Amino acid sequence: QKLHYLSFEKYPLSWDECARALAQWRGVFGGRTDRLRALYPLRVPGFHRIMLNEQVTLTLIFDDVNDALPQLDAPSGVDAWFLDGFAPSKNPEMWTDKVFAEMARLSREGTTAATFTVAGIVKRGLEAAGFAVEKKQGFGRKREMLTARFEGKNPVLPAPKINRVAIIGGGLAGTAAAFVLKRQGLQPVLFEKGSALASGASGNPEGLYNPRFSQFRTPESDFHTAAWAQGVRTFAESQGASDVAFNPCGSLHLAMDAEREKKLRGALANWGWHSSHMHWLDIDEASRRAGVALKYEALCLPDAGTVSPVALCNVWATGVDVRLNTDAQAIDLKEFDAVILACGTAVKSFEGLAELPIHAVRGQMTEIKATHTSHHLKTNLCYGGYIAPESDGIHRVGATFQQWLDDPNPRAEDDADNLSRLAAVLPMQKPEIVGSRVGFRCSSRDRSPLVGQAQGLDNVYLSVAHGSHGLCSSLAAAHLIADLLTGAPRSLPRDSIAILDPARFEKRAAKKEKRRD
Repeated sequence: QKLHYLSFEKYPLSWDECARALAQWRGVFGGRTDRLRALYPLRVPGFHRIMLNEQVTLTLIFDDVNDALPQLDAPSGVDAWFLDGFAPSKNPEMWTDKVFAEMARLSREGTTAATFTVAGIVKRGLEAAGFAVEKKQGFGRKREMLTARFEGKNPVLPAPKINRVAIIGGGLAGTAAAFVLKRQGLQPVLFEKGSALASGASGNPEGLYNPRFSQFRTPESDFHTAAWAQGVRTFAESQGASDVAFNPCGSLHLAMDAEREKKLRGALANWGWHSSHMHWLDIDEASRRAGVALKYEALCLPDAGTVSPVALCNVWATGVDVRLNTDAQAIDLKEFDAVILACGTAVKSFEGLAELPIHAVRGQMTEIKATHTSHHLKTNLCYGGYIAPESDGIHRVGATFQQWLDDPNPRAEDDADNLSRLAAVLPMQKPEIVGSRVGFRCSSRDRSPLVGQAQGLDNVYLSVAHGSHGLCSSLAAAHLIADLLTGAPRSLPRDSIAILDPARFEKRAAKKEKRRD
């Protein structure tokens, strides 16, 4: 059996506070609390999916329950509710009709509920939502408690019968899907047309992981927040299995101009991240944090850093049936219960998908030797381009963004463009270029990935168009697809799932046409 435990908390404790609370139980739990500590989410709002093992999955939701509960989708229904929290007299904002109504939406006939409180507002709220409520003997100093059973008849979707899954594409999106599905107990088979994994855009030796910023909190920013927090935890966990060059050195996003500063300050003000994970630095503070003299203020993400995409792909594919040098058109997909297409723009070669609004974007990264000045750089600098701290005496600087160009060979003018943008933030005397690499990212018309069931195709799922944030977004996509395949509670908010839906473009067009009529 599998346990999915979902929990809502508006004000998550720090790990040190959790450790103090758990100290009295250390003799019972032993070292298990150390693993919980390693996987404890960053204190940023949103959904945090944690797989403890094949049988136990946590979805910890850091947000106001009134806002977050309507965003939860659990197709098979919730089996049991535990209503914790302060007494209604101390925390009336939590005990609302909205919460009780959402509990009813997510319950099925016979779903149970229990709470220490016997306050009338809770009893009446549960009864109004369709629960039969009963008082029972309480625990310890609590004389009484409430239990309840849902009497409604909500439709419940049976869990899909999925076991063997074909995954087409051996880059980050494909190997992340294989990694997550294998941990869920499924049997992924990974097909790659090249002679090695990560032979395309995922083949960089080093990549920066950052969320995609927006001025306001939106369903899209919630997706990127969840994906980024998922990435931070998973990269650290993967580093324990093998060397993936995980370096949480932090990132400084420089306020190069008024428009960029407005976006960065807006994210700081509106996203609701704890200050330990996002804060503003003046020029002097930014310079001290970076280890080099800077001319701009910056938004600091201490948990950001670098990791090796090519190493991650190989670690995530460990123990998976991987078949290289395989043409996707030669695969007998009838042997599989489901298919995940994670092959970038090549997905358009499959029947029924030729018109997907996705395209390739060429990006060239430049490698330069560290100098006496740049040797002191301690963090990533992001400024429209980027530079990472040296690794084995080399800095990676990037990257061009050329939707109009399909040249697979490195170009001198692109190296010059990368170094020109770098010179505006970190002047270096005649940087010595020692290498370049070209990759073609897949992007969509609205710049959000396509994740979910392909429109009109049974048991065919997409994980494409991750653009320049694929290190993290491919992981979140893998968890969502695993949820769709197994019928599990969803790992992302409903509104975020909607902006990833591969059918969203047709749905928007249909709405627009309806308004026109």
